[in-house]
Amino acid sequence: MRKATLETILDKACFFGLRKIEKNLLTQVLPELQGDKKGLLIELGNNELFARNAFSDVSAIPDFSEKNSWKIIQGNPDFEYPKEKEKWVDCYANISMLKRSFARIAVMLPEEKNENLEGIEKSCIAVFGEKDLHGTEIDNLLRLKIAELNIPQTPLFLSAKYSWIFTLLLCILPFFIASNQDKHISNLRNISNDVQKYSEKSDIVHVFKEGESLNQIARFAIGKYNSLVSTETMVKKYLKDNELSLESKIKAGDTLRLKLPTFNNPRHKSMQPAWNFFTGLLNDSLAYITELYNANQTANSRRHDGVDIGGRKGTRILAPFSGTAWTMEDERGGLMIALAREKDVLIFMHCDQRFYLSGQAVMEGDPIASVGTSGHTTGPHVHVAAGKITPNGERSIGAVRYKVLDPFEWYKEI
Repeated sequence: MRKATLETILDKACFFGLRKIEKNLLTQVLPELQGDKKGLLIELGNNELFARNAFSDVSAIPDFSEKNSWKIIQGNPDFEYPKEKEKWVDCYANISMLKRSFARIAVMLPEEKNENLEGIEKSCIAVFGEKDLHGTEIDNLLRLKIAELNIPQTPLFLSAKYSWIFTLLLCILPFFIASNQDKHISNLRNISNDVQKYSEKSDIVHVFKEGESLNQIARFAIGKYNSLVSTETMVKKYLKDNELSLESKIKAGDTLRLKLPTFNNPRHKSMQPAWNFFTGLLNDSLAYITELYNANQTANSRRHDGVDIGGRKGTRILAPFSGTAWTMEDERGGLMIALAREKDVLIFMHCDQRFYLSGQAVMEGDPIASVGTSGHTTGPHVHVAAGKITPNGERSIGAVRYKVLDPFEWYKEI
């Protein structure tokens, strides 16, 4: 790997952990940064880390050391890690945004492993202890780790690396070859038909929250339980079936009990897994699809090369897999961010904010952007396009060329 390339990756893959290192030694341990580069030391027991957009002004973060231009987010006394998922999403979003402002970010991990911090620890490119740092600078250790992660995975390399696994399998294989067993009739009744019959009889119980609407709840229900893009006529019919209308007065805290929608869609069972996958990309329990993929324009429908998912503005978009971020923007798609791995890529358009820069590593579950109205839109939503990475792809974003696929077909393939 060329030095220039390694240094470029180092500045983007800057997030690392420190464990069992005395705080008074950190001024000697943390790398000295050149020029206008700055580093950030994070003590995780800080309430602001779990608040939305808490670090929009990074200049307000106090200095840790004037010697090497590091700042610090200090922990609070008697801090307890929150249980609410939303606060952890905010924490990951804050760390993602801080990566854009600092050349290195070090996070202080507790001496003993903490299950609350598993996701953050996995996001670190490496975790260093005092014994790792004897006579070795952190930046050199990071360079070694990045080079190790980028070793070409050739067949010869893989066969050498994993040869011990094949040897072990050959030794234990005889113990796992089962002999023929006598066939007998099970005395357990097949209850799959009963499960199907009764699992579809329950109602939807929903506690109405501030900012929600009956229109949103109806469209979510029709989509989730029928895999259909709802129309205004369908919404009105569904609400009428539940003795409601778009004008019904519902206030925050009211509990709604709604019947399951019964619109006919013979493809519902085959579509439902992909439907749940794409609506699950938004950290919004009432996200729903507003338009599906359409390869060819007709008299009644326009050409549409992705799926549109409706959600409230500012809703976090979560990474469904680990990969590399690539960004782009244009008049039509607005602020865009792509997540690429090996042969797969997903592109998210019309974002309000993006939490990663081009080339940065993204961990599965991280918030990568938020729902917005940038580009050509009629309301807050994210347009998700899917593709297969290929050198001859008709489209590109960042360093990736790809061939556009129907997102539902792409989901079936993976």
